[in-house]
Formats: sequence, structure tokens, C-alpha cells
Amino acid sequence: MMSEVWVRRCVWGLVVLGFAIRLGLGVARGLDAPPAPGSDAEEYDTYAWNMAQGRGYRGMSPDVADQDHLTAYRPPGTSVAWAGVYAVTGHRYAAIRLLNCVLGAATIAAVFAIGRRCFSPGIGLLASAGYAVYPHAIFYSSELLSETQGTLLFVLYLLACLRFADGPSWGRAAWAGVLLGLTMLTRPAALFLIPFTAVWAFWTFRRSWDLLRFAALPVTTGACLVPWIVRNYLVFHAFIPFSTMGGSVLLQGNNRLVCEDPSLRGYSVWDTKIPEYAAALKAPNDELVRDQVAGRLAKEWIRAHPDRWAFLAVAKLERAFTPFLQDRSPRLYRLGMLWSWGPVLLLSLAAFLPTLIAMFRSGNPGWLLHAGIAHYAVVSLVFFGYSRYRHPIEPLCLVLSAAAVAFAWERLGGTLRGFLVVSRLAIPARGYPTPP
Repeated sequence: MMSEVWVRRCVWGLVVLGFAIRLGLGVARGLDAPPAPGSDAEEYDTYAWNMAQGRGYRGMSPDVADQDHLTAYRPPGTSVAWAGVYAVTGHRYAAIRLLNCVLGAATIAAVFAIGRRCFSPGIGLLASAGYAVYPHAIFYSSELLSETQGTLLFVLYLLACLRFADGPSWGRAAWAGVLLGLTMLTRPAALFLIPFTAVWAFWTFRRSWDLLRFAALPVTTGACLVPWIVRNYLVFHAFIPFSTMGGSVLLQGNNRLVCEDPSLRGYSVWDTKIPEYAAALKAPNDELVRDQVAGRLAKEWIRAHPDRWAFLAVAKLERAFTPFLQDRSPRLYRLGMLWSWGPVLLLSLAAFLPTLIAMFRSGNPGWLLHAGIAHYAVVSLVFFGYSRYRHPIEPLCLVLSAAAVAFAWERLGGTLRGFLVVSRLAIPARGYPTPP
């Protein structure tokens, strides 16, 4: 069996390795390279630099003539974090990429902790090793996007819920709520985690007063959202909990073109590229009204085309999980996705149902991982499938993949039983100790 000292050394080694690889790619691609004009990265950067200069959360948004207006087009989490960095370092893109390398390395440790709690230390190490060298994660660490930060917050939130299951307390529930709030302010799709978490908590603590303690989670989640909601009400005189792009994203994934164009199957098209909607979307010159118009058009189209619901559901799920990128993606990206996510997808699919059943039978609360993966499927059904949106659940899929590898190794007579044994599946939720 592995000693705690050996396990800690392995984890630290993987963290250092992962940081070095991410930093190396960042240097190779240009640590201080600016974001491309018109990109998501430029928007995050503009908002962040304006805040760092004390000008508030302002900048561009689609189809608004004034490109320096107070905005809520994107959720604030990423830009607020960058603004804090810029306030110290100045407008240096290298500082943000270094931050992403640190956050990516921290995610490696979080993946280990989840794998250990749900299965065994060996599976935790195997999953974290996979994430340390996982091409998708390494790539996003060199990008000026929200994926690296959002993935860490998402994984830490699930880990905090599992820690609560280890030893329920008001403080642990409150901390999980803070992490969920920060996750939603970075990646609003995390809103769909709420019903899954509620079902998980009710089932796990249904015979205990610990369910009452878990109520601290929604309280602190709401507290995290309040400042942004109040700010948006003062600016827009409307209730905007996350951003003014939800209606647009809904329309991008639910329209005539995504059903007619094979290259857009299950994916999205920018809303003003839909000819029949372009004029109505460009007319308001106001981001809130524009988003409301987009949301109304999307809902009208969905209600008017029930015959397309099944097609869209299948297409979106295929696009959400496929390892095949679109043909217009660079060849290197397509190969990287196929040979990294492809095996993880197959292994995690093989492990999903057996581990879920085993956890239910044993009382292991680790099936929160499965709920986290399921929430992404629901997000995709509502909006559209996209590999960027999938990235936060890929660490969870790596954990399940590690469990599948461990099981197969044992069945084949592997000699590392003490290293990779799936031991926690037989231990009730309150029965296993919290690792240091």
C-alpha cells in the first residue's frame, strides 16, 4: 500500500509537471501576445483593464454603437480576477497566462482529491496524472479565456460538497455555496447544477439533520450574486443575475439554420447571421433589449417547431460529447481532440453506469460526479453542444476513466491492486476519513 508521504510527493510532482508544461506552451505561443480583435478574449480583457483603471465594468457588446458603455454582456468572474492582476502588474497579458498556469496546476491537485474521495488514492493519482498532460487543459491555460478559471471553481465546488459529506458542518456548506456562486459568476451554465446538487443532497442526507446544515449553501451562493445583481439593477433597471447574452445563446442553438446546415448540426450560428432575425437584433442599440429580443425569437421558434425537438436533442448531445471537431478547425486541434478526449470519452462511458450503481448501493456520495456530468448534458440540450462548454466536466470524466482502467487492470490480473483498487465503493458516506 502507498504511504501518505509518497502520495503527497507524487501529487506535488504532478502539479509541478503540469505547471511546467502549461508554462512551456504559453512561452511557445507568446506569453504576452494580445487577444485577437473581435474575440471573446478581447472582451474579457477590455472589461478587466477598464476596472483596473477605476472606470467600472465597461466596454463593447454586440450591435451597440458605443463600444465603451457600462455592460453586463459577459459574467464578471473572469474579468474581475484579471482586473485584480492588472492592478498589480499593469496591462500585461503574460501575467494572466501565468495565472492560468497556476490555476491549471491547482486543478491537478483538485482532481486527485476528488478521485481519492470517490475511489482510492491510486485512482486519484492516475486521474490527476492524466489531467497534468491533458492537451485540452494545457491549451486553455495559454488562452485568454474563462475555461481554466471556471473549471477550477467547478471542480472545487464539487470537492467542497464531498467534504461536507465527509463531515457535515455549517461552515463547509457555506464554503461550497461561495464556490458555487463564484462558479456561476464565471460560467453561468453552472446554474443548472442547482437541481442536481439538491437531488444529491436530499438523497445523501435524507435520514439526517445534516440536510438542514446543507441549507447554508444556497444562502451563501445568493450572497455572492447580490452585488452583481444590485449593480446591474442600478445600471439597467432590470434583474440581470449573470449576463445579457442568455437570450442570444439560446437563439444561436435553436433556429432554422442549425437544422438545415449539416456543418452546424448540434452546434450554433451567430444570431445576426440568421437572415430573418438580423434586423430585429441590430435595431435596439441596447444590449439588454437586444438580448430580450433574441430570447423571445428563440422561444417563438422552439414553440413553433416541435417536430425539430428530437432532431435537435440528438444532434446537440452528439456535438456535446463528440471527439471530432468541425472540419474548419485546424488539423492539429482535430487530432489533439480525437486522441485525448476520444479515449477518455470511451472509458468514462464504460465506467459511468457501473460506478453510479455501486455508489448508490454503498452509500458513497461520489455519485455527485455523475450529476456534474449530467448537468452538462442538460445545458447542451437547452443551448448547443460545444467543446469549450464541456471542458469543466472533463476532469470528472478523467476520474471515471481512471476507475475503468483500474478495474480492467485488476480483471487482467494486474499486480498493483494496492495502488488502484476501487476500495471506497464499499464504504458508506460517513465511514471514510478525510484525507489530509
